[in-house]
Amino acid sequence: MSGLLSVLRQGAQSLSAQQAYSSTVAHNLTNANTPGFARQRAELAAVSPADQIGNSFIGRGAVLQAVTQARDRFVEQQLPVAAGTERQSTTEAQLLQGVSALSPNAGLTDALSNFYGQLRALAQNAASPNLREATVAAATRLAASFNQTATALDSARSGVDSRLAGELPELNEALQQVARLNSEIAQASVNGGRPNDLLDARQRLVDRVSELTGARPIPNNTGDANLTLPSGLSLVQGDRAASLSALPDLANGGRLALWITTPSATSAVQLAQPPGGELGGMLAARDGAMATAQTRLDQLAFDFGNAINAVSQTGFALDGSTGRSIFSVSATATGAARMLATDPALAANVSLLPAAAAAGAPGDGSIAQAIINTESQLLSSGRSAEAELGSITANYGATTARTMARSEGDQAVLNNLTAMRQSVSGVSIDEELVNMQRSQRAYEAVSRVIKTADQMLETLMQLR
Repeated sequence: MSGLLSVLRQGAQSLSAQQAYSSTVAHNLTNANTPGFARQRAELAAVSPADQIGNSFIGRGAVLQAVTQARDRFVEQQLPVAAGTERQSTTEAQLLQGVSALSPNAGLTDALSNFYGQLRALAQNAASPNLREATVAAATRLAASFNQTATALDSARSGVDSRLAGELPELNEALQQVARLNSEIAQASVNGGRPNDLLDARQRLVDRVSELTGARPIPNNTGDANLTLPSGLSLVQGDRAASLSALPDLANGGRLALWITTPSATSAVQLAQPPGGELGGMLAARDGAMATAQTRLDQLAFDFGNAINAVSQTGFALDGSTGRSIFSVSATATGAARMLATDPALAANVSLLPAAAAAGAPGDGSIAQAIINTESQLLSSGRSAEAELGSITANYGATTARTMARSEGDQAVLNNLTAMRQSVSGVSIDEELVNMQRSQRAYEAVSRVIKTADQMLETLMQLR
């Protein structure tokens, strides 16, 4: 009789194990399309030790040993780095592509060419009111083109600042959640079990933090997912998280700089090195190609305006006045492109345009010709105005192209690793349906064992 009771206990225990197996399969199927879900496996094992009867050992059924996740450590180790690198290059490329003001067809090159073309016409007939009007209009258009290009660059950089500040609430919340999940997972793992769904939730957050900052997870002996920036600064230590903020940096023209309060600190410090990920891509675009183009454009406007004025101030207007400038130029190169303008007096009265080399010679176009000669004058860059403008445009385009190419390569690496993760951790519906059928048959078989043992036990009771 004790043998039959043992069979009943064995059946009940095995039935519970098969139920756990079925539940795990059902959990996989219902989360087949859940982002970040890693396939789970119910690992069944024979109960040990077996019962010894005489010289033989009788098994004691099956038991649920563990429910594990299907994850490849090798792939998971590489994914955060690949995700951060891809997001950095892609974000930088997208931002650089978004600035159309520096394209060859943006208008500044045409405005510069048109300005010198009008001066050539004026030099042939300096007394013509129409040609004077056209020349001043060309100068106004050229100044406006400098203004528009500089404003577009400045707006693009300001847009990066807005996006940078907008990403920080999500990042700080994600860091807090990772720290909280570290604590919850540690508590749930006290008895040796693994809270797989909490691990999935934490992994999704780690992936997102890596995309935003290029952070690397550093697991420890207690199972925490500690996160650090590429520079080594800590973002998450156990159940403590860092906090990031954006503050104006006067050394960078008031652009936003990232500050961090690390988990072990009480006050914020400015990041000495930019992060990776999306934030790093934003800073690379803003303070890299965009800043370089803006600085060079300002210097070009400053040099060009002063070169034109240096010649025009030696000329004479129709009223005999001299010392007049064609352009209003800022005192320094900083912001010169945005502030360049036609001299207000000249804009109001085109007869004040200095074209003659002496007073009382309205038809003399000598100074107009001298201004034309500045077209080939080398500026502080060592190039003429047209050549420097072409260099600014070409360098910006080349940087954008290189970044796009790097982005495509980084995307290929990330896509490959993501596919590898999916092949290991993703849910195959066909496979899980087969597992469900196997579990169903096993459950029916164990139920039959219990029923048979019960019938045998009833027969035995009747005999007594």
